[in-house]
Amino acid sequence: MNPEMRRVVTEAEAAAQGGWSAEEVAALAASTLNLRVDEPELQRILSLPIADHGFREEVFTTDPAFHASVFGLRAGETIPLHDHPELDVITKVLRGRLRVQTFEWIDAASLTARECGEVVIGDADDALVLRKSPGTLHVVTAIEATAFLDLFAPYYDDVMRPCRYYAIAGSSASGDIADGNMEGIQLRLVSWEEARSCPAPLTKP
Repeated sequence: MNPEMRRVVTEAEAAAQGGWSAEEVAALAASTLNLRVDEPELQRILSLPIADHGFREEVFTTDPAFHASVFGLRAGETIPLHDHPELDVITKVLRGRLRVQTFEWIDAASLTARECGEVVIGDADDALVLRKSPGTLHVVTAIEATAFLDLFAPYYDDVMRPCRYYAIAGSSASGDIADGNMEGIQLRLVSWEEARSCPAPLTKP
């Protein structure tokens, strides 16, 4: 972690102890704009062992209130559709490019969500911010070899805030799911193993 990244992480961690306000989220996201890693550092991150969750992750700090880490994805690798229960998330690409398909809950209890579209972000772009309300889910795919910083407040908890994976089960309105123009998309909970086999972008099974 270079000095500028350490400064950003330290400020984010301090603010997270009381929960990030909207103003703090905006300021923290803006503070990440110039964060980068060079090609040797990207290759070092890509050489990290695969963690238990199936990805390369270098954790800087973690506790129930805050988590900061860098992920490394090779070109074409995908983090499947997953949620962020009661979490605020700031994602900044440090090198490379990501395609991110985002959903938000219409009714989490019935697993009904709406598609919010897809963005491609690179290291020159602003950080991607996902707020805890109404609750977000997303799929992340590396267009090219990529390293990105993730900041969470609070962080996942196996009991209170577990990370869950999903697949599209159908729609709550007529139309083609691939169009993304429907009132709602019906999701279903899946295992980690099944989530990895779901295509990205997601299509009707």
